[in-house]
Amino acid sequence: MKIGLIGNNISSSNAPDIHNRIAKIFGISLDYLLFDLKDKEETYFKVLLEELRVLGFKGVNITFPFKEKVIKYVEDVSKNSKIVGSANTLIFTKQTTAENTDYTGFLKTYNFHFGNNTPGTILVFGAGGVGRAITFGLASLGVKKILLVDNDEIKADSLSKDLNLLNTNCVFIKSDQIERILSSFDGIINCTPVGHYDFPGCPLGDLAPNKTQWIFDVVYTPAKTVFIKKGEQVGAKIISGIDLFIFQAIDAFLIFTETKENKYELKNHIHELRDHYFNKLYI
Repeated sequence: MKIGLIGNNISSSNAPDIHNRIAKIFGISLDYLLFDLKDKEETYFKVLLEELRVLGFKGVNITFPFKEKVIKYVEDVSKNSKIVGSANTLIFTKQTTAENTDYTGFLKTYNFHFGNNTPGTILVFGAGGVGRAITFGLASLGVKKILLVDNDEIKADSLSKDLNLLNTNCVFIKSDQIERILSSFDGIINCTPVGHYDFPGCPLGDLAPNKTQWIFDVVYTPAKTVFIKKGEQVGAKIISGIDLFIFQAIDAFLIFTETKENKYELKNHIHELRDHYFNKLYI
């Protein structure tokens, strides 16, 4: 089976490694290739999709900066992708279908750490593709309130309005408002690239969470971002982007192979994958 990853600056991606590990679990032979479009015009994206279909690829994963843009290049959009407005997985059949396993992966990540507990008031940084997936995930979990921060005010305002249409209380705020209300949040989620090797820094700036809060950083390279380190220093509950990375990859692989999930069969393997990537990346 041939699948791959399309994005910018992806040469160090762990996607080939995890998909090959999952393929081994299922006894499937896999070729996983990277297609870095950092020096290409966006119009090449559609050309590449057609080329991969002709070459017999089963599908591709999509990462930054194409998760929102990809919707306009496909014939079919899944319910999850329509709701979220972005996709991270494309499946090639008679047509190209867009799926969003960031959304389902986040739901599984949240359940892994919190079970059936309902999210309270959450501060979310980022209104891009991952931010949309996670905030809509929070909405489906019955979140009490989302306060959304993004440098792109138009994008953040649009996402807030989309969530409000689902009767989810979401308010766009500016970063200079955070300090005054920081202690009121139950959880803080970073859905921006800030903290990645290519985008050093911390979404909270000079501020820090407190020990009663939980924090989740979608960035996992490095796994111990400045944001995560701040949480560790105060004793906050930490959720690493490694978990989302694992759960979204499993969901994508199940879609590519049209395999029904066997929770009992995968349970031990999920722990094995977590042990491997935490030992490899969480240093």
